[in-house]
Amino acid sequence: EVGKLRAAAVGVVGDLKAGIAALDPGPLAIEPWMIRCASQSRRHAARYDAPGEGVYAPALLKELSEKAGARFIAACDVGQHQMWAAQHCAAPRPQAHLTSGGLGAMGFGLPAGLGAKLAEPDAEVVVIAGDGGFMMNIQELATARRYGIGVKVLLIDNSGLGLVRQWQSLFFDQNYSEVDLSDNPDFVVVAQAFGVEAFRISRREEVSAGIDRLLAADGPCLAHVIIDPKENVWPLVPPGKSNAEMMEGA
Repeated sequence: EVGKLRAAAVGVVGDLKAGIAALDPGPLAIEPWMIRCASQSRRHAARYDAPGEGVYAPALLKELSEKAGARFIAACDVGQHQMWAAQHCAAPRPQAHLTSGGLGAMGFGLPAGLGAKLAEPDAEVVVIAGDGGFMMNIQELATARRYGIGVKVLLIDNSGLGLVRQWQSLFFDQNYSEVDLSDNPDFVVVAQAFGVEAFRISRREEVSAGIDRLLAADGPCLAHVIIDPKENVWPLVPPGKSNAEMMEGA
């Protein structure tokens, strides 16, 4: 496997058990590195003062996690919202961030959230989903209603497959294919048809009250959040590049 994906400057082949023991450097003085990382984190902290009156997803997710507090569990679907959640949600513990990661399993969020709420009934479980992935398992709203599973759904709707659209824009000369979901159903009406409380957030001034309503709901609840279809996730690492070559956007 040496050199399979990257040209190794030095390729070392050996017994795994002995090799790991040989590579163990022992205790490391990492305090200077920790101080440097903390300094860089402060220097390059995200900004949340985006212009306009529309909902700014990073600020929305930051406020959501802060208000949910120590009981917060985020069950993420796949797409731009997944990236924003990883960047801007403060997870109180590692187990509080449920995601399929690089597996890209669209539709993962709602079933994961249902399982998390059953495992920890006292937790504030919020499914963070996009309109594309949510459509793949939307029928599980019936499961939430049928069994009284009080999971909350924050549905971030950009009327498209946002992350695919962003990649097609940046790396495929804007040759868009199968990313337009502007004919989505009315998700508030759909959720209500399942017997689930639902409401819509479309302006920035509605965000704080909307988060409060979502978290305070008795039983399952869906907040349908409308965002700009052209919004991109930054930073982004281009395909085949290292983290040192990330794109930072406009």
